[in-house]
Amino acid sequence: MNNLNLYVDTTANQLLAGLNAPSAIDPTTLPFNLGDTINLQVYLLNKTGSTLQSYNPYTIIPNAGLALVVYLDNGLADGLIYTQQITFTNDPGQQFFYAPLSLNTGALTTLLGSTTAATAWMHIGYLQNGVMTTVLAVQVSIGVGVYGVTGGQLAIVPPGLTPLSEQAAVQQFVQVAGPAGQGFELQSPNGKKFLLQVKDNPDGSGEFQASPIN
Repeated sequence: MNNLNLYVDTTANQLLAGLNAPSAIDPTTLPFNLGDTINLQVYLLNKTGSTLQSYNPYTIIPNAGLALVVYLDNGLADGLIYTQQITFTNDPGQQFFYAPLSLNTGALTTLLGSTTAATAWMHIGYLQNGVMTTVLAVQVSIGVGVYGVTGGQLAIVPPGLTPLSEQAAVQQFVQVAGPAGQGFELQSPNGKKFLLQVKDNPDGSGEFQASPIN
């Protein structure tokens, strides 16, 4: 995954170069590539004074009581959402929000089509006491990322579905062909657990075993 820090000037609808670098940056230069997953770290900044040499007029807006959302869409009201992240974790120090943003969606694939780059809108806002406040609405560029290793194609998640890592899938689902020598754990609705295994017998045959765990 790629890491990306976003410093949002909530007073001027722009992105800044950093916490101590109050110059604006061009949002179309952000590294958004089809197929990537980006670890976002978002800071909300409030301008409290004028920009003077060696003086930073911005302060961080504490994240306490705020719920952040990020959308990449076509910029229209009730328009098409290409990808989104609506569940951010709040930094315990109240400095920023963080969460992954998947650029591996069917909607983004359709947006690019046969081109190498396309334009989308990035909207960032926060929910506080049931009220949504938009703090950033800018155009960004989506490029073509690195192709996958299977058949030269990107692993695209169909619209409406959520990408799932291999590690998470192994933990949640029974494999069709499990690792040799290991078993599968099954659990009843009342919490009774059994371990299912195949044992090798001395005569070369195999034997199925179901062993209670609790």
